[in-house]
Amino acid sequence: MTSRELFLKFESLQAELRRNEFLLKLVATLGERQTEVTKMFGQVVALGDPNSTWPATEKIRNRLRETIAEVKRASPRRIFAEIEAVVETLSDTQSVWNHPTLGKLELLKREFELFGAAYESFISGQQVADMAQLLSAAQRLDAAANSSVEFASVVLKNLCSNPDDASDSDRGLELYLASQTDFSLFLEKATALERIYEELCELFNVSSKQEPLRIVKIESGSLWAWLRGDPGTLAAARSVIEKAAHYFYRNYTDEGKLSAIPKKVETIDSVLQLRDELKKRDIPTEQLEEHITKASVAIGKNLETLLAGEDQIELNGVVIALTPASQQGLIASRRVKLIEDQNPK
Repeated sequence: MTSRELFLKFESLQAELRRNEFLLKLVATLGERQTEVTKMFGQVVALGDPNSTWPATEKIRNRLRETIAEVKRASPRRIFAEIEAVVETLSDTQSVWNHPTLGKLELLKREFELFGAAYESFISGQQVADMAQLLSAAQRLDAAANSSVEFASVVLKNLCSNPDDASDSDRGLELYLASQTDFSLFLEKATALERIYEELCELFNVSSKQEPLRIVKIESGSLWAWLRGDPGTLAAARSVIEKAAHYFYRNYTDEGKLSAIPKKVETIDSVLQLRDELKKRDIPTEQLEEHITKASVAIGKNLETLLAGEDQIELNGVVIALTPASQQGLIASRRVKLIEDQNPK
């Protein structure tokens, strides 16, 4: 299990917990109500006066009845759907971790399940006793959820050296190459990626010194490069990598090797379409023909180095096949996912 895979699992868990805002707000509200009721009950016990106990107890019952009315206005379908979504994500995250983290995730999953069971009982009975059980379950779940959100944040910070960059909606350029690489090949591919960025910076008149590539996360073995830099240049880098990947797939040889990008300038331009990238940025191309030719050849060469030996790549979360065998595997996995979606548990 790579740190990238762990990062993605915990990022998904954190996002799922934050996404189900309706459920967690309800749980937090019920948890606060439990604290309030517990305080009121403590005051009843402290009174020690039989004549005062009954009015105080009735006050607690009335508060519970008010809460029953509030909860009845919530959407049961939405509550159960959000519980199921979080539990499913927790199960998926658990599959890649070991004890004691596994125990922490199991505790959170169990609290979600217990809350779901208590909510189901409440729907069936809608009595004061059912609400008391639901409040207790909500308070435990609220504590566990808050603790898990903090825990996931700590894990993500440990796995990613620049958590502020990681949390940004613009993820820059994130490239994952699954093939195992030795040290020298890793350096070659990382250098090729840097040179693609630098060539594009020069072409777009962007200073690569003022807007250098910044590492959000980089991992060797299987190359995971998550980089930030000039947004427009990184967008162009993603574009040329994607175009090169599709070119390699279309021209995969019968001998099972990736075709090289042709050295003929017209053909390189038809693959990378750098003129189109310049036009997107309102940069006139008439005076840049020589520069475009030079950049196209250099970028094409570095794309070959970057993608050589790969069956597929993952570019900003999108998997792109470079070989027919990999494409068939992607189609098969999508079919399995489609079947699973059509037959929910």
